[in-house]
Amino acid sequence: MNEFTVGREPIQLVEIYQPSCSLTYGVGACTAVLGVTNNHKCFNTSKTCQDKPNYTPDNSIVWRFTKPMAHRPLDIFEDVNGTLKSTPIPSLLSVSTNPTKINVGGGNTSQSPFGTRASVNISLTDHQYDDSIGDLYLSERTYKAFNQGTFWGKWLARNPYYDGYKCIVYDGYIGQTLAEMVKRTYLITAIDFNGSLGTVRIVAKDPLDLADDDKAQAPLAAELSLKTAIDAVQTTGISLLGDVLEVSKQLGNTGTTRYIRMSDEILSYTGYTESPVGDMLLSGVVRGVLNTIADEQDIEESAQRCIRYNSMPVYDIAYDLLINHTDVPSAYIPYAKWEAEGSVYLTPFTLSATITEPMGVNELLGELTEQCLFYIWWDERTEEILLEAIRPTTVPVVALDDTYNILAGSFSVKVEPKERISRCVVYHGMKDPTEKIDEVGNYGLVRVHVNTDAEGIIQYNNIVTRTIHSRWLSTKAQATQLAVRLVARYGATPRKLKLKMDAKDRNTWLSHIASIEHASMQDEQGENLVERWQVISASEVVHGETVEYEFQSYEFGASQRFAYIMANNAPDFSTDYYASIGVGMWYADASGEMPNGSDGFLLQ
Repeated sequence: MNEFTVGREPIQLVEIYQPSCSLTYGVGACTAVLGVTNNHKCFNTSKTCQDKPNYTPDNSIVWRFTKPMAHRPLDIFEDVNGTLKSTPIPSLLSVSTNPTKINVGGGNTSQSPFGTRASVNISLTDHQYDDSIGDLYLSERTYKAFNQGTFWGKWLARNPYYDGYKCIVYDGYIGQTLAEMVKRTYLITAIDFNGSLGTVRIVAKDPLDLADDDKAQAPLAAELSLKTAIDAVQTTGISLLGDVLEVSKQLGNTGTTRYIRMSDEILSYTGYTESPVGDMLLSGVVRGVLNTIADEQDIEESAQRCIRYNSMPVYDIAYDLLINHTDVPSAYIPYAKWEAEGSVYLTPFTLSATITEPMGVNELLGELTEQCLFYIWWDERTEEILLEAIRPTTVPVVALDDTYNILAGSFSVKVEPKERISRCVVYHGMKDPTEKIDEVGNYGLVRVHVNTDAEGIIQYNNIVTRTIHSRWLSTKAQATQLAVRLVARYGATPRKLKLKMDAKDRNTWLSHIASIEHASMQDEQGENLVERWQVISASEVVHGETVEYEFQSYEFGASQRFAYIMANNAPDFSTDYYASIGVGMWYADASGEMPNGSDGFLLQ
């Protein structure tokens, strides 16, 4: 049974992954001993551990929950590689999701350039439980577990540090295996237990929630201070008081050369000597670097480590921010895919920048996605944080229409006049990284691109300006590409489209491109239009039955021709044209035509 089966029976399964210590109480590396304070053995969780220095959460327990139903599939007990999986507990009441909403290139100014995070709300009932899973020492207890406490009361007492536990929601049909079901992964952020009502509400979000500004900053605030006052030329005898890790850690890609800000000055150093503990004598010091001016610094002047990126590809900067400045698990970021995408489509954006004070990682990533024309999102189905440049699609475009796909009464189109722009102003080439980012005088270059047609009487007859102050962009080529692409993308009033489809079409998902035809989209003569749209949000609003989508207009139309600029030894148009269609491009003659009379390629 699957999405295409007549009479299909939907089923949901929720899994919660609870870390569990792999050690045995009082055996081997575990040195816990029963005594006056430890009058019962642990439950192999961090809260109940009695030998915390040796706590080893190598194992996990997977708790499974389903709705009460006549058929209870997956009624199995597994012990695979130290992972215990419970028999599905029929206590699930409901699952509701708020989908990821991607903000392609930060074009929607009404939301974060980083988009909207996905979340799920799960409701369950509480119940008695015999602790047959989760208590390795059940037979040694002096009480009968089923008669003492409830499942969630005991679970929360044993696992109060659940923040970040993995939670998986499976959507499928009776008869399917887990591998055949749609799988969505989140991380738990809150569990509300209402003991009087006997209910539990679990809130879980996608891993990019860990990059939000209130949870991740780059660089972190450092408690460092100058041991003694220094003059404006001193490079030796400079000591900092504080945590040695703040001085030793690498920030950015400058190797052993590291940077510290004091007041409005940045100094660099290449080494340090700690003696005594917490007293770091810097070596290899250079004063007034990165366009700042060396100045006298008072005793106990606060010092802040800086992040310095020097000629670094933008996708590597984004990767560094997530890996080294958030708690996002590295396993969720497929760097090979990021590199494959970035090394082809983001090559103009090799950047140099300095972050001199703590900033939210989400804010920094938002700047990068907006200014370097790409976007990042969490794919809960594949458990991956994906990165993609704003570019023509290289995969087949799915065709959708109101005959075979779009559910009746669900189709609507909305214009977004607040997102339209007619001119883009990009200030770039930042002079002093310690100054405010929106200080116009702190930039050496400005690029202005105007859509004169949009500002004239033939079209909108008004001026709408997007102004960007960029700490990242340093060349005219980078600023020009940003300004031209933004004006081209948002010169006409952007449109959003909402529709619903049956679950049989749910393989269409976030970032996919669709060619959509609907009777309500017409040209000047009343003929149906077929236009390309990009999925920016998708949510299964009726489990196993209905999926709701939001699309935005796609700037790379079906009538445009896109291809790569080829190497010098590539085949001539006349000798190998058809074998290379969709891969390479050739210059047209003065008339704009190819030798066979077709239109020339568009160079963007």
